[in-house]
Parts: sequence; structure tokens; C-alpha cells
Amino acid sequence: MSDQIYLDNSATTRVRQEVLEAMLPYLSDQAGNPSSLHAMGRQAAEAVAGAREQVARLLNCEADEIYFTPCGTYSNNTAIIGRARFAEANGLGRHMITSRIEHPAVLGPAKYLESLGWRVDYLPVDREGLVSPADLERSIGPDTSLISIMWVNNEIGSVQPLAALAAAAAGAGVYFHTDAVQAAGKLPVDVQRAEVSTLSLSGHKFHAPKGIGVLFARRGAGLMPIVFGGGQERGLFPGTQSVADIVAIGKAAELALAELDENMISLRRMQQILMDKLLAVDGAQITGPRDPQKRLPGHLSLVLPGCRGEALVMRADLKGVCISSGSACHKGIVEPSQVLLACGVADTDALGSVRISAGRLNSVEECRKAADLLLSAFLACSRQASSRAPA
Repeated sequence: MSDQIYLDNSATTRVRQEVLEAMLPYLSDQAGNPSSLHAMGRQAAEAVAGAREQVARLLNCEADEIYFTPCGTYSNNTAIIGRARFAEANGLGRHMITSRIEHPAVLGPAKYLESLGWRVDYLPVDREGLVSPADLERSIGPDTSLISIMWVNNEIGSVQPLAALAAAAAGAGVYFHTDAVQAAGKLPVDVQRAEVSTLSLSGHKFHAPKGIGVLFARRGAGLMPIVFGGGQERGLFPGTQSVADIVAIGKAAELALAELDENMISLRRMQQILMDKLLAVDGAQITGPRDPQKRLPGHLSLVLPGCRGEALVMRADLKGVCISSGSACHKGIVEPSQVLLACGVADTDALGSVRISAGRLNSVEECRKAADLLLSAFLACSRQASSRAPA
């Protein structure tokens, strides 16, 4: 499959060779349990501690504010439900605020809290998929004890004004969580500039393996565990740590930080190549922000009225280009994206959505080639749609 061009990096990324080489010893010779007292156990514990430092440097926080988790979904669930448990145990209000365009890993816990009697407000977004800090401020009340708004939307690439949103929460003394899964390695993620209480990452979005995530929890954030057992990860995420995966996400974080500026420039360039080429398709409309400063680098999403996203993805695949339609987490469900509907996109247009996402391992040359191939695929689909339209 070496002739394929992979442009679905918002869904997952390939494990980098440097990351693979860093983790391999912990799958073979260095197989100790980090909770063991013997030499191999101590070596494993030191590896975990080193990775914690690497991730802390990426986020500009202290190492003891980093917790390793099975994935971003697990991090989000703990940040939300664990906070709700703390709020209830301490007599705090049962009001949560989130947005209408969150990932299911946030909307799912929100719905669960509603079933327990919590009141949840779902903030609207504008046509670019952005939450207004003023709307957030107006929604905060004396019973608000939990806010969760994602840093970057996975479907439309909108980058929220996170510092302003987090500042509004901090000003009211309210816990603020953000799903930053899409941001790592593509945007600066500095928790000293954005006053978040907790933040989630997922390794497979920035070239670590699937099955390893991170939760940043600021000291004193106020969380309780939602899984019980051993005391690993200071009791918040009990269970034997996957040392190899932790070492991998540590190395991926180190590379992401070292290459951030270079990567952002390269991804912006590839993003513009794709945008310039694909907007030539008659009727093509960008979803999410047009301003590159408000959109995730390397990310382009658009709708082609009259087409179906799944058909566009298959046509692209036949030409050797991997892209996606809507959110990868909704695979198989043929209905308009709730994110696009929240942004004001018409139901029929939203069915023709595609997402193209370049990554660190893509080159400008293959991106130019992919843009030509995608243009051909999209034009064919658009022409077919036009021929089916009633006179």
C-alpha cells in the first residue's frame, strides 16, 4: 500500500520510527512492572517517570500533574464524571456547561450526568464552529461546577478561543476541562497560558500507538476516580501501567515539542495547496473557519452539495488517497453530522461532507499529487450529482 497517500491524520497517525524504537525494549528485555521493587521494576518506574517529564514539557506543566490513561475517551470521562463525583461529594452545584459540537467522548458523559439529574447547557456555535466567551460567561451560575469545551474540533478543525474561555471559567472559580486531542503536535498547548483545570490527549493523534492517553490535572483541580483497584497513577487511574506505551507517548511528546514550529509551517502550506485546488469544484463549501489562524494546521473540511460523503471517500480511495467523511467515530451512520448542523449547514449539504487532514509525515509533493487526484474524484462525483438533479 506504499503508493497510497494518507490524509486522514485527524483520525489516527502512523507510529513514528523513533517512537517505535523507544518503546520496543519495554516489550522484550525490559519487561519489569513499575510497581515492583526489584531492579527491573525500578528500571520500568524510571522509564515511566521520564515519559511523564517529557509530556509535562510539551504542556508546560509539572510532571506530577500528568496522568497516563488508556486513551483520550477515558481521560475525558474521568475529567467529567470524576469531577461530578467530587462536586456531589463536596456539596457543589450540579450544573455542567459544554458545547453542541463536542466529541462523543464528552457528550456521552454529559448525557450520563443528565440521567443522574444534572442540568447541562449545550452552548451554540457560530457558522465557523466557534463558542463565544460572552455566551459562556452568561451561562455560568452559582450552581455551575463543571465546564468542558474542546480545544479543536475534529470534524471542522475550528480552534476555540481557549484562553478566553478558560479565563471566563477561572474568573468565576469554575472547573474547566478541555479535550485537546486534536491539538497536540500541531498547535502550542500551554496550560500556563490557558487556565484549564484538566486537559486530555490521545497518543495516536501525534504518532504514538493507539491505546495510550494523557490527562493533565492541575494541582487541586478536584477529581475523584471512576475506576477502582490498585494505586497506580496516584489512585486516579488504577491498573498496571503499560510501560511501552507510556514510553512511546513520552517520545512522541518530545518530538512534537521539538518540531512544533516547523510542523505548523509545513502543515499550513499543505492546507493551502488543498484549499486552492479543491475549491475549484463547483459548489464546494468550506466548513469551519476560513481564517487559517482559527483552523487546525493541515486540516481542511468541506461539503459538496448533491454528493454523499461516503461516495467521495470511496472515489478518493480508488485513486489511492485516504480521507474521511464527517467524524471517524460515526462510521456507518448515514445521517447529517450534528457538528455541521450546529454550524448552520443544511441537512442535505451536510451529507456531502469530507475531511482531509495532513500530518507530520506527509510531504508537500505528495500533497500536491493528492490535491490533483482528489479534484478529479470530486469533479466526477459532482458531475454525477448534477446529472441526477431534476431539470
